[in-house]
Amino acid sequence: MILRSITSRLVFLYCLLLVLLGGAFLAFTVLSFNYYTRETLTNVFAARTEEVWHNVEGLLDRPRVMADTIERRFGPETQDRFFRVRAGRHLLYVSGNPVSGDFEPAAVPMTAGAETLTRPRVKRDGNILLYSRSFRASDGRIITVDAGQSYLFAETLQSRLAGSLFVGLPILLLAAALAGYFLMRQALTPVEAMINAAENYTFNDPHNRLPLVGAEPRIEALGLALNRMLDRLDSAYSHVSRFSADAAHELRTPMTIIRGELELVAANARASEDVDHAVANALEEMTRLSGIVDSLITLSRMESLWGKRSHAPVDLMALAAETIDQINLLAEEKNITLARPAGAAVVVAGDRERLKQVLVNLIDNAIKYTANGGRVTVDVGTEGENGFVSVQDNGIGIDPDHQDKVFDRFYRVTPDRGEHGAGLGLAIVKSICQAHGGTVSLRSVPQFGSCFRVEIPLQPAESKMAAADIAAATGLSGL
Repeated sequence: MILRSITSRLVFLYCLLLVLLGGAFLAFTVLSFNYYTRETLTNVFAARTEEVWHNVEGLLDRPRVMADTIERRFGPETQDRFFRVRAGRHLLYVSGNPVSGDFEPAAVPMTAGAETLTRPRVKRDGNILLYSRSFRASDGRIITVDAGQSYLFAETLQSRLAGSLFVGLPILLLAAALAGYFLMRQALTPVEAMINAAENYTFNDPHNRLPLVGAEPRIEALGLALNRMLDRLDSAYSHVSRFSADAAHELRTPMTIIRGELELVAANARASEDVDHAVANALEEMTRLSGIVDSLITLSRMESLWGKRSHAPVDLMALAAETIDQINLLAEEKNITLARPAGAAVVVAGDRERLKQVLVNLIDNAIKYTANGGRVTVDVGTEGENGFVSVQDNGIGIDPDHQDKVFDRFYRVTPDRGEHGAGLGLAIVKSICQAHGGTVSLRSVPQFGSCFRVEIPLQPAESKMAAADIAAATGLSGL
């Protein structure tokens, strides 16, 4: 899922917070503007009714003079205002129709209960906002002054404000989300660098550590803790590797002596059949143990500085052809077709003997697990900055549950087949490839076959002449 990454989750939560804050700001702004508009008009109406009362207080019994005074002083029709003076429900004055025609003064209802001195009342009636206030005249009558104004203009302003916010806020939120995403990516750049360094970490280059430059203090603390853990792992791995190498070297000499003695006994002594059989079995097992020890020594060498020494140009095409010629006898014994590669020279930087060991192991495995009459194909070529060798067979294949483990030491897919291997061949292949800065991968379908693919970096451009010399010397560049 897209929200599995910490960047996506943080940006999502950040955007959600922005949406909530933006929605709250929008609601607050619109409601505040509505309240401010209503309160402003109410205050204006309060001042107008007070002013109207002071102007008409002495003209209550002279309606024409009152009307003329209000018209000259306030001009209600031209300014879309409404004024009405009444004693109870008896009209003393009412303004005419406004120029805009937003409301009809005659249709504005009278406020109920205004015949007594009460607090001013404000109400909305149609398109008009009406304010009513009662005053006591000198003769004791209760006079109500109504003031009003069209509310359409205020509603238009409110609608435009809300529309502007509805359009502007999403744009601002989107811009803020994008900015937040880039800022988050920038803040997590040290983490990405640490992840890349961790992905590229191998025990072939054990002194590499996670970069900490520019990291936030807590991230830096995490990186330091991981580096200390890598130090401990490196130390433990080095100790185990040294122990394996030392043990293999110590075992090599006595095993060689024992093997020689057994061979001498098998060649000269003639005892009973049981003794001969026991000696033969012991010699066979000793030979197998010697092979395991040699493989362990090879692995320990590839994981040491020996495996990282400078490499010479090697033509994979010529090396594959040579290896096939030498191993073809095994294929012929099982009537297996072993196809040779064809094409131009593919020159990589490497140790020729070790790369040959890779080819021997892969081709030998392909022949071993392919039925009689099958086919093994070796292909050599280039892809990007790498040269590759693929060994494909139509044998028994490898179950998906085992494919991630076949390169582990001592892991065997078919331990019940009675094979004498120790499960170190593919581990050696992987170690040699890593020592050359390359990789080995597997594609396999059970009952249809497997394909092992080795990739090694090509020889740098400055060594092209050396590559041409190799191809000319071997005479295999046109194969």
